[in-house]
Amino acid sequence: MTETVKVRRVNPLKLTAFVLGSVLALSLLAWAWQSVDPQALKAVWSTVPVWGWLMAGLLWSGSLALRAERLRREWQWKRWVLWREAMRVILFHNAAVLLLPMRAGELGYPMLVKQVFGASWQASWRSLVWLRLQDVMVLATLALWLWPGVPVAWRVLMALLWVGLLTAPARLWLWLLKRRIKGMVFVRSLMHRRSGLSGWLLSWGNWLLKLLAVAGLLHSLAPENASLDFAQAWAGALGGELAAMLPVQGPAGLGTYEAGVWLFSGLPVAAAPMLGLVALGVHAFCLAISLGLAGVWGLGALSSARTISK
Repeated sequence: MTETVKVRRVNPLKLTAFVLGSVLALSLLAWAWQSVDPQALKAVWSTVPVWGWLMAGLLWSGSLALRAERLRREWQWKRWVLWREAMRVILFHNAAVLLLPMRAGELGYPMLVKQVFGASWQASWRSLVWLRLQDVMVLATLALWLWPGVPVAWRVLMALLWVGLLTAPARLWLWLLKRRIKGMVFVRSLMHRRSGLSGWLLSWGNWLLKLLAVAGLLHSLAPENASLDFAQAWAGALGGELAAMLPVQGPAGLGTYEAGVWLFSGLPVAAAPMLGLVALGVHAFCLAISLGLAGVWGLGALSSARTISK
């Protein structure tokens, strides 16, 4: 009796997007490297003292810690989980997103949540969509506030909307969700909102710490002739994070992240190669922190498992 082996077909659209993203990343890196003096780049990197790197690493780690607390509060209705367990889910999920192209690592979230919190697949996916919706809303608001030429009235209006969003009582939300308004069924399908106000505050804290770490490094590493002030560095950091959410990209968002930093910074094309390589270095540093923490957490979990088995 012969055994039939099932071969999983590769999605042509996903494969094409992955190839395009990888080619884009390599092309941007090659173009930038041809236009930059390696010795000048080395001198730029030496301008940041050790304490500066440590501070950036602490800010980046702090952003991950806030994400873990947001996750814990998101699921505390289902089961009480220690913060270190939530941190493990965040680090492993984040590592999967970084290492796998096309944000395929997002699939790790429902698997980890189902394992740790005992949630159903449907609830896990709704939670993932809701958390990502929170992230997009926070980043979009920051982009609107920082985008040049946006009238002050629009920025004030956005701030007032956020105040209303964060302070509105739960009864008002329930009343709105139950109304027979067009499109409200779709909104209800996205809503998970188990953590309430704390989820929004932790999301804001997460992104502010992350952007502060990246902006500080970009501002410190950019050469003087690039004329990158802190406001432009902050906008560049925001552009990199927005670009990292695009589905068409190579592993870890290499290439698209650096392009987003340059586009949002507002610097001319002549400064793009140097800024792109500086952004690449900052990107690599943040990736090392994320993956390093995931490795440390993984070794700790493995050690604990071995101790229990003995």
